[in-house]
Amino acid sequence: MRIGLFGGTFNPVHTGHLRLAEGALKFLNLDELWWIPAHLSPHKPADPASASPEDRAQMIELAIEGHPKFRLNRVELNRPPPSYTIDTVTELQRAHPSKEWEWFFLVGSDLARTLESWHRIDELLGRVTFVAIPRPGDSGEPLPFNVQRIPVQTAAVSSSEIRQSVREGRTVNASVPPAVNRYLQEKKLYR
Repeated sequence: MRIGLFGGTFNPVHTGHLRLAEGALKFLNLDELWWIPAHLSPHKPADPASASPEDRAQMIELAIEGHPKFRLNRVELNRPPPSYTIDTVTELQRAHPSKEWEWFFLVGSDLARTLESWHRIDELLGRVTFVAIPRPGDSGEPLPFNVQRIPVQTAAVSSSEIRQSVREGRTVNASVPPAVNRYLQEKKLYR
């Protein structure tokens, strides 16, 4: 089994995330891609206007519904924050101990540049293969630890811009899947 791990706050999940996940699934020939929403990311400051962890998980469920190779994994939501990747990967590998499984961890090229500061990075590098998705403005310079970039095109969409648009009463139809847009409206998130 080739498993892709796609962690993040997904606040909210958007079309750029979906496009990135589809591209990684194909390029890496993954059997499954697991979406792992962070309870609280150690890499991002807490946002008081943020959706709750459960709302973010529900939006992922709506966004990936019907996709046969996408799975929501609540491993980080089921333990107290912060969400350290090494703890997540260790827990997942204990639950799935087969030596036949290969683990790939997706990160944006911007975040890949910070890997040296990640909690227990040396151990983590021995457990997963990091794969970087080029972000806008990526210089193409080599990444730390020889992390490979994969040529996946992403949409110019950002969760923070979506939250701002919702706060200002602007439409986000083109930025999020229709089911996620309905959820945002029903729950009155980010207002």
